[in-house]
Amino acid sequence: MKPLLVLILIFCCLCGRLFAQTDSLLFWESQGEMLFESMQDQLMEEMDQVDLSDQCEELLQYEKQKVNLNDVSAEIAQAILKWTDYQYYQLQLYRELYGDLVTVYELAAVDGFSREEVEKMLPYVEVRPAASGKRWSSFFKSSQGSLLLRYRQNIEKQAGYESGKENGYMGSPMRLAVKCSYKSGDRFSMALSGEKDAGEQFFRGAQKQGFDHYAFYVNLKNMGVLKNMVIGDYVLDFGQGLVMGGKAMGVRGGGAGQIRRFPVLLRASAPMSESDNHRGVAVVLGNASYSATLFYSHRFFDGLLSSDETGSPIYEGSLSVSGYHRTERENAQKNVLRNRLYGAHFQMKKRIFEWGVTAQHTQFVAEVLPAEVLYKRYSFSGKSVANISADYKVILHKTILFGEVGMSVNHERVGAAVLQGWICDVDPRCRISALFRYYSRHFVALNGSGFCSGNTNNELGLYLAADFVTGRRTALYLNADLYRSAWLRYQADKPGVGFDGGAKFAINPFKSLTATLCYRLKWKEKNMKINGYYNGTLLTDEHTVRLNLLWQPVSWLELKTAVAGLFHAARHEPLRCGLLLLQDVGVKIEKWGLSFQLRAAFFDTDSYEERLPAYEPDLLYAFTIKNHYGKGMRYVFLANYGIAFLDLQFRFSQTCYDDREEISSGLSAVKGHTQSEVAAQIIFHIR
Repeated sequence: MKPLLVLILIFCCLCGRLFAQTDSLLFWESQGEMLFESMQDQLMEEMDQVDLSDQCEELLQYEKQKVNLNDVSAEIAQAILKWTDYQYYQLQLYRELYGDLVTVYELAAVDGFSREEVEKMLPYVEVRPAASGKRWSSFFKSSQGSLLLRYRQNIEKQAGYESGKENGYMGSPMRLAVKCSYKSGDRFSMALSGEKDAGEQFFRGAQKQGFDHYAFYVNLKNMGVLKNMVIGDYVLDFGQGLVMGGKAMGVRGGGAGQIRRFPVLLRASAPMSESDNHRGVAVVLGNASYSATLFYSHRFFDGLLSSDETGSPIYEGSLSVSGYHRTERENAQKNVLRNRLYGAHFQMKKRIFEWGVTAQHTQFVAEVLPAEVLYKRYSFSGKSVANISADYKVILHKTILFGEVGMSVNHERVGAAVLQGWICDVDPRCRISALFRYYSRHFVALNGSGFCSGNTNNELGLYLAADFVTGRRTALYLNADLYRSAWLRYQADKPGVGFDGGAKFAINPFKSLTATLCYRLKWKEKNMKINGYYNGTLLTDEHTVRLNLLWQPVSWLELKTAVAGLFHAARHEPLRCGLLLLQDVGVKIEKWGLSFQLRAAFFDTDSYEERLPAYEPDLLYAFTIKNHYGKGMRYVFLANYGIAFLDLQFRFSQTCYDDREEISSGLSAVKGHTQSEVAAQIIFHIR
């Protein structure tokens, strides 16, 4: 296998030298790859395949359209263009003094931007007049709509579909989804989506209403004092996400500027899968300087309901949303627990300073009991929890200070949490940041997603990051996270410490070739069996190395090679490792509206613990991560045909294992050593 790797690396370098012809953005990564890098911790805790389309749909749409510099939000500026707060502030100040930009190159005259940076942004930005949002005559102008139909199905038959199988799947193996959306300018939009998982019934039995999951919203924006209003499904994101926030931003490993969140306050969402979205009514009132967000929502959780000695209902289950209702048992546990959430958020925004206050209350109709394991002793229990927090941000020249302080009251237990961050642009070639966090054992935030290594309780930590431009075509990114737990954690039966650090070196030796080399080291205490009879904890080392090569020999061809290795080491234990090799080929024929992507992946891991995740090409608006483990090969083929009013996509994927004759277990078991999936999608555009 080593000669094969050497040949591939040599081929990569030769292609870069021989065919360097087209301009490319230095260190520019697709939004899918960026999100994958910054969310690896969350992805490693998920199941075999992860779909994050709802969290990423708003960001991924900018793969298909350019960003308007005269109307760019702070979130898009940071997440898509990777600007600093100082750069965004200077652009807004420039527009206030001199008006909207006339050309993209005018951005070079704004303090904080160089001409080289502007040239790198050219493929992704443009200049258009900003939407005024003041004339009612524009309400139904620029209307556009779309209808999306999606189909997926595993080809091999799973054990759950066998006739006579006890508690087997009641429906067909097809996974179906539909989404219809309409938007009129920047004032009005609405959407309706439905989804059926594989194994669920469709217009019969337990699902006579058709799809198992429906989502919808009606969204009004920019109508005087009414800044935003959503009836239906929505996402809330305040402050640094300590008590209320989504999960796509503010995570480790994404660079020195990625530790700070850009809260969106309120966003309408109609996902094509069950999610943690809220459903109800939310409204944002105010102006550019002051705003108030009021919200009410309810949702349901699956599980088991029983009664205590007094006859009061007790809920036994997880407060996570799986969305599966394929068997009689799963249907019997559907929507047994109702949850209500209401609260408010107040915010003041000035040119260099902003602050906000959030208050919310979550209530359940039954007593929630945590699992009877010792490490969950301080997890949420009871029927309600109340949260309050205060957040701020201030810009001091090229330094940004930000943070949030929160408190929770649950079952007469009071918990506290603190996030305090600092980002500084030392000079155009160096940016450094630090983030301190403290979560007490009693802190509970069911709707939060604060910066942490695991859960937002029982943790004290300090995260440091630095970005360096080491040369005209090279850059170095460093990060380190040291944390301590004062109570037991999952797979660790005593309090302990942990470390997570990494380095990333990026180089663009030719205009068409970009290479990144990443190294990550994790120290973590885990339960280990010592001498065959005593269970204790040992400090384990996890080393991850990843090399990515991306080059474009000609304008219609893009090639990507990735090599990743993971190594686990601990005393009294043998070294365990995993290897992943990826090769992607992308072809785009603009004249015919066709594009193709092909992936071949080889993986070899000692166990599931050494699994290696990778972002995969998928249907439009589907963001999929595949965890590779065991030994075998995986192939993915994606074809797309697009014209003005229509997008057609077809996807085929197959995993061939060399180390097993049965894949998975239980109802998901497949006899044989291959697992295949076919998917298709059609999108009608109305403009």
